[in-house]
Amino acid sequence: MQKRKRSSHGAPRAYSEQQLIGLYTHAQAQKQNTIERLTVAIASLNRQKKPISARTIYEECGLAHAALRRNPEALQLFQRHSTFLKRESKKKKTLPAAPSPRDSMPTSKNSQLTDRGLKEKQRNEELEAQNAMLLEVMVQKDITITELQARLTAHEEYLGQRRTQLQQQEHQEKDR
Repeated sequence: MQKRKRSSHGAPRAYSEQQLIGLYTHAQAQKQNTIERLTVAIASLNRQKKPISARTIYEECGLAHAALRRNPEALQLFQRHSTFLKRESKKKKTLPAAPSPRDSMPTSKNSQLTDRGLKEKQRNEELEAQNAMLLEVMVQKDITITELQARLTAHEEYLGQRRTQLQQQEHQEKDR
């Protein structure tokens, strides 16, 4: 197998507009395929009355959790149907904050600090999840910007060549 030679200046490879369109179309098709496979797997697991988890999804359709994390729509679909996440959200909604059996004074400052610390930890985890989603969105936007810049460069090159051709034609017509 031959190795590709890298250019000496390390500049990114310029893709043609058709190649970029093809890459974008393929990426969209892959995202949609992932969502469809996940939907079918969730329906199948529901029919079998099996819990919906990353492991059971992988066993059912071969989609790894990493593939779901890379696709925001698939991740949201998984999170909406996840047996564990549903159970956790029900616990949060139904269980009142019960004092710890070791706490002799549940209203003490120590208990309040512990509760505040737990709330801050939970809030930090939520913010980290939001940041991860925002990072994914920003990466997708960066990819789109890069694709658009490549298209713009290709168009500018085409216009420059076309302008040169027209100028040459004008000179030829003047010379006649």
